[in-house]
Formats: sequence, structure tokens, C-alpha cells
Amino acid sequence: MQTYRVKRTGLLDAMVGRQETDFSLHANANVLVYLIHGVTGTPAEMYYVAREMARKNRWDVYVTTLPGHCRRLKDLVRTSEQDWREHVLAQLSFVRDRYEYVFVSGLSAGGLLALDASTVVPVDGVGVLSPTFVYDGWTTPWYHPILPFAMKVVPLPLQHLLFHIDGPPFGIKDEELQGRVREAYRPISILREWMKDWRARRKPNDGDSTRAPSAASMGYPIFPLRTLTEIDRLIVRVRAGLGGVTAPTVILQAREDDMTSPRNAAIVYDEIASENKLVVLLDDCYHVITVDKQKEAVARNLSEFFHLQIVGRTLVSTVLHRSHV
Repeated sequence: MQTYRVKRTGLLDAMVGRQETDFSLHANANVLVYLIHGVTGTPAEMYYVAREMARKNRWDVYVTTLPGHCRRLKDLVRTSEQDWREHVLAQLSFVRDRYEYVFVSGLSAGGLLALDASTVVPVDGVGVLSPTFVYDGWTTPWYHPILPFAMKVVPLPLQHLLFHIDGPPFGIKDEELQGRVREAYRPISILREWMKDWRARRKPNDGDSTRAPSAASMGYPIFPLRTLTEIDRLIVRVRAGLGGVTAPTVILQAREDDMTSPRNAAIVYDEIASENKLVVLLDDCYHVITVDKQKEAVARNLSEFFHLQIVGRTLVSTVLHRSHV
């Protein structure tokens, strides 16, 4: 497949609600792929997929930063699932008015946000990566069953004082990358990363149009109870509305997902109303499939599925046009 040179500046520079850690790739296309990272994650986890889809398909790609992310932990705990949903809806509404084809895809809780948004903003396709409805992966902590009780009895203003610390394998099977995450989650490493990003944002663009963002690039190693409560609220809301999802949908998940088993992919497939839907189960990777060993397969499957939707709509338009001639 031929690749194209893409730029980091263009139409999407004017995106509503754009944050410093958002990034976009421009190919002057009539197709936009909007990517959503996971809650407690960062846009960096979507960079490989974004780059591949832009270069190989000559599509425009936008990777958002969810409210409260890529900042201090206290900024994260101040945001809610409603903040995340409203942010995604506002940006998708912006691009819907400017592109002929709009696709949305998200990782983990970002996939839930993509499903939710598709019921409000008309999109041409949805990509759901490692969906998170039930935490039933093989690394699920022993105390997870008591979390619903904690969410109910601990007052919301105090929930930021209780947290879960993420540990190996961090949703990643690739041992080299897993080691880098382990190093990045050291407190001194996180501090250095934030300082590096702060300095980078103060410098003019150095001309590297497709450089990956570095801002807290490995995400947060801590999951405050407050944030887990908001994720739970998002899960309840989105699952109740799955019957309203009608857009063509592709679901990708690892067979060995350490956080959420393939049962979650089945939930999406079985409960959405889309007639055009597909599940792809990947081997040799864990939860964060966009950076793990099968990241190329993720980009390829998304591209192929979205391309089919474009071709299908084009054929329908051609047939309708000829019938009226």
C-alpha cells in the first residue's frame, strides 16, 4: 500500500475544544478518522494507528485529549464521564460539518465514548478497541468485587484519596515496551516527562510534522476511586444505550486481554443494533492493542473496515444517481 507525506497543520487546527496535547494529521482528505484514547491514558497510545491510517489511506486523522488528562492527577479527578462525553460530542459535531465521511474509534473506555457519540452524531463507522464493560481479565485484582460497595459508601469528595496502582503487565505483552512503561511509571520519570512536555510546548514547531506527543506519554499509573466511579457511570450509561447504535461497527480485542476478556467484544456485538458489524480477535497481545505486538493489525483492520463503508456508500450513491438519469 502506497504511503503519503502528511502534515500536522491544516483544517483541524481550528478544532473546538482543542488542547495542547491533541494532535492531527492532514492529507487534505474528505475522510476524517477521530481517535479517542482510554481513560487515564494519553493520545500517545493512539499515535501509531493515527499515523498508519493517515499515511496509507491519505485520510485526515484527529487524536483528542480527554478532559483532565495529560495534566496533574488532581485535574483528572475533577472531571466526570459527562465532561468526557460532552468533549467528544462537541469535537465530532465540529468535524461532521466539515468532512464527507467521519469515523470514530476509541480504546477501552474510549471505545465506549465512541459508541455513545455515534448515537448522537451521525458517523459512517465506529471502531471499538478493547471494549470495557466487565473487568474480567486475568489480571483483575482480588478486591475488584468490593469496588461497587466502596463507590456507594465513600463520599464522592473523598474518593480521590483511595486509588488502585496499576502494575505489570500494564495491558502490554511486548516485553520491551512493558519495561519502558515500568520505567516511565517511576515517580521521578513522570516528573521528568511533565517537565519535558512543558518545555516542548514553549518552543516553536521544529518541523517534525508527525512526531508523537510525549506529554505524560504512558498515562497515569494510579486509578483514583473517583475516576473508577466515573468509568462505572459511563459503563452503565453506554450499555443501556447500545440498542441505539446503528452505525457500521468493527470490534477488535485481544484473546488474552489481561483487563477485559473477549466477553466484552461479544457484549458490543450482541447488543448494538447495527446490521453491519464485525468482531476481530487478536492473538499475541493484551489490552492496549494500539501499542502492543498487533498494532499493525489494528490499523489494518480499522482501515479495511472503514474503507468498505466508503466504497459501499459510493456504490449506493452511483446506483441512485443512475436510476434518476
